[in-house]
Amino acid sequence: MNKEILMSLGLGLAMTSLAQEKIEVVDASASNVFKNYSVEKAYDCNISDKSRWIGKADTDGQVWLELKLGEKQELSGVHIYSGYGNNDAIEDFHFEFKNDAGEWVKIPSAVILGNKSTALSLPFDTTIDVVTDTLRLVVSKSKGNIARVKELVVWPATGKAMPGIKGLPGSNQTEAEANTDIPLIYLNQSGFNLGKTKRFTAPKTEDGTPFEVINKRTGSVEFSGSVTNHTGDFTEFNPDSNDEFVVKAGEHESFPFRIGHWWLERVTYQNAVTFMDQSRHYFGTHKKECRASYGWRDDHHFAWELTTLVPQYLSNPSAYDRMPKNIRYEQRDEFNGALEPFKENAPDIVKLIHFGADVIVTQELKHAYLKEQLAFFLYAWPALEQWLPKQNYTVVRDYVFGVWAKTSVDHKYPYPGKTKSHNLFKVDPNYGSNKGELPPGHSVLPNLLMYEVAKREKRDDAERYFEAAYNQVDWMVKSLDWNDPKTTKGQRMSEHVTMTGLALMLKQYPDRAPQGLEQKIEEWKKIVIGRSENMWDFRKLSDIQWVPTGPKRTMWNEPGNLIGFPACALAALSVTPDSSPNERLREISKAQMDNAFGRNPTGRHFSYDAPREIEGCELGWYKFHHGGIGQLANTRFVFDAAPKNEHYPYNPEVGNVGWYEGWVNFNTCFNLSLAYMAYDDTELLVDKKKGVIRLKAPLNFDYDKLEKARVQIVRNGKLEDIELTEENVNSAWLSISGVDFSGVTEVSYGYGYFKRFWSGESSDFHNQLKRKINK
Repeated sequence: MNKEILMSLGLGLAMTSLAQEKIEVVDASASNVFKNYSVEKAYDCNISDKSRWIGKADTDGQVWLELKLGEKQELSGVHIYSGYGNNDAIEDFHFEFKNDAGEWVKIPSAVILGNKSTALSLPFDTTIDVVTDTLRLVVSKSKGNIARVKELVVWPATGKAMPGIKGLPGSNQTEAEANTDIPLIYLNQSGFNLGKTKRFTAPKTEDGTPFEVINKRTGSVEFSGSVTNHTGDFTEFNPDSNDEFVVKAGEHESFPFRIGHWWLERVTYQNAVTFMDQSRHYFGTHKKECRASYGWRDDHHFAWELTTLVPQYLSNPSAYDRMPKNIRYEQRDEFNGALEPFKENAPDIVKLIHFGADVIVTQELKHAYLKEQLAFFLYAWPALEQWLPKQNYTVVRDYVFGVWAKTSVDHKYPYPGKTKSHNLFKVDPNYGSNKGELPPGHSVLPNLLMYEVAKREKRDDAERYFEAAYNQVDWMVKSLDWNDPKTTKGQRMSEHVTMTGLALMLKQYPDRAPQGLEQKIEEWKKIVIGRSENMWDFRKLSDIQWVPTGPKRTMWNEPGNLIGFPACALAALSVTPDSSPNERLREISKAQMDNAFGRNPTGRHFSYDAPREIEGCELGWYKFHHGGIGQLANTRFVFDAAPKNEHYPYNPEVGNVGWYEGWVNFNTCFNLSLAYMAYDDTELLVDKKKGVIRLKAPLNFDYDKLEKARVQIVRNGKLEDIELTEENVNSAWLSISGVDFSGVTEVSYGYGYFKRFWSGESSDFHNQLKRKINK
């Protein structure tokens, strides 16, 4: 059977049960028709090189195909089959629709550049509602400037996900094929950190069933336990080995995984920075303009880039200092350039921080969420100034102090919602929807940072910033009801904004914090734990619902909430270290991250490209989103999707239901979790008599190499750097001996509120954070 017959048969099989769902095309026209390859062959249910529309440009130089749909209705997307055989797919194109005024409107999520697939499923998002009776394909790049379209299938918006393409040559893997051969023991596919929680879920395994952790190389059983509530725990298994392991329970066996020092950090730190580089507006993997984008593509105003990049660097500077320096300075008129360029030898993460601040200042962006991010830049200046010109600080400082109290904006921002004032001194008594566009208390942490900056600047109005933070926290303590999902998981990827602000207030200013704040944080922990009592240790939206849902097919994709949850949890427990819920909270925190790596009802990593981008991952998400406003298809380390409400508690058969599309706003959540995980793991020990400094932090990423790190000491009032060396090639600790402590009053690692320090005879680690588990 030849390839054309296979493709035609494949389409028939794919459409047989769906024929009543697809939209009938009643007429068509085109820019041009080549020979007998007429327009009706683009919608005749026959995918074949003999049954194609082939067309060239019209007299205006455009190549297009217009479909008449008979009646006006909302569309959810298209399947487009193009090219010749498995080659010559149309590369650059977009879809547009005719609105009620007869105008052509480009569909933002249907702009495709660099396509190589001859069979493409292209869902439309709900940025705009595509309600029409006329749809047009416009091709801007194809081989020989000739469009070759075998079939165009249009799908209505039914409230369900648009059907996928079923296993045709040139298409992505299908849902049906992809759901096979998934082990029924669900765990983190990549691996686990030594000394940390290690759990799995076995939905098809009866309670009491023994399980074994088996060395894949030797076949030996190295740990055993039993399944309880469809869950197994092998936290106590901490092998000194580079081997792979599997979990076996009854007839089921897991994907192989490894266990090592900071395994999660080891396989993600560089990826996280690379994503933030490649997803930048104009300067990343997509060079053209994207709507609703500022520093990063499709970031809107609530991606919290500096809010997360700065903590990343402050929490573990040596890890980022030693990374490859890949980013080079670029400048685009009216986009960036207000800040003088960084030093070329600066760490890439510092260059990204510089870029983010530069875009906001250059464009004079006054939205509260954007200008408040500059507080992080100013606060972190002592850690950044070795890499950046002094002019950067001066320009940002003067801009921030000048606009902090401004109430209005001069740009049109998407999702304005309940934001009435952009004056960051005022209490904001509002919070938003599941979109994540208005998290409660967004100004708390920025105002606390500005308080420290203002004191450093010796400004007379420094207390005003603290008062603003205090008043906002006081309102939150008195007004927020954690039982309302919209105050917690319902904020989706922006949830971290709320708890990190509350935690910093209590941690840094315990004697000045509003009354009831500690109790408020403890109440949050209890709500979280109560909603996580299930076999996945998954923190649910509410007692009766797993994941946010909504009336539109794009509501809701929430990978950012899960990968950002560790930031919330670790911030909360860091300020109440003796709290009894902390042990369980750590388990839940780890479970949300494991969910992203495969411990979920689909058995998949949230990233489609995980198998080729993340060491140890076997299975990525069903699909990735082609096009979209953010144009992330060619960007590394994209979190494409998470399981939907329909998948839980255990319904893997529903497949790729719901929306799937990566977003920079998701990745920044992961970045912040990396920061709080690093802070949580960092220990600094000093033996003044023996002249020894020891550091434990996420730094052992090469298990065959002695790695380095730098700590700072204050000697006679001046800062000095001291280099530490890993104690052996695969150690959690780095150290130095023979240190002269004369005149030394402090030893520290990290900066600002992520700093671990020894001062005199005490350490902040031992005074402020007593671990309950994982020692």
